[in-house]
Amino acid sequence: MKRHLERKYCILCLCLLTGVNASYAIDAKSNLPISIESDSALLDDSTGTSTYSGNVVISQGDSVVNADKIDVKAIDRKISSITATGKPAHFLQSDAVLGKTEGYANIIVFSAQEAILSFEGDASLIQTHNSFSGEKIEYDIMKKAIRARGDENSGKRVKIQYFPNTDTEVSADEKVYEAE
Repeated sequence: MKRHLERKYCILCLCLLTGVNASYAIDAKSNLPISIESDSALLDDSTGTSTYSGNVVISQGDSVVNADKIDVKAIDRKISSITATGKPAHFLQSDAVLGKTEGYANIIVFSAQEAILSFEGDASLIQTHNSFSGEKIEYDIMKKAIRARGDENSGKRVKIQYFPNTDTEVSADEKVYEAE
């Protein structure tokens, strides 16, 4: 019963968060160029894969990902996924309305087709003053939905820190958050 109430409380707190904006990722459909810097690069057009290693920085517009290694997969020269690994890999996006959004994890995966940005392994997401952390955080860019999970094996739980903003209200229909 207590765990059920804690879960409802986590979902309620996540619903109250001001949310993450829909442009929250390197956007494979954008016309803005994607810039990549690294110590080494291996590109294979026949398989549609490229691997960048050593202090990798990938950026597009106001979004930046820093990692030890980034793998990019493309189909017909269109990005299908980007996987960043590091200890931790770091995502940063600046937005004039929402301010700075940062995410950290051992693995960050952007899936273009599903429009999902995943943070896996000691994951955290911080937007302005609000934050939450867990073993895995998924952000559905189109639905503006976040799902966070702890790790039952290690006992790590989802943690949320929320600072209410009394100037604006966000309806539950606009944002969907779920803690597991």
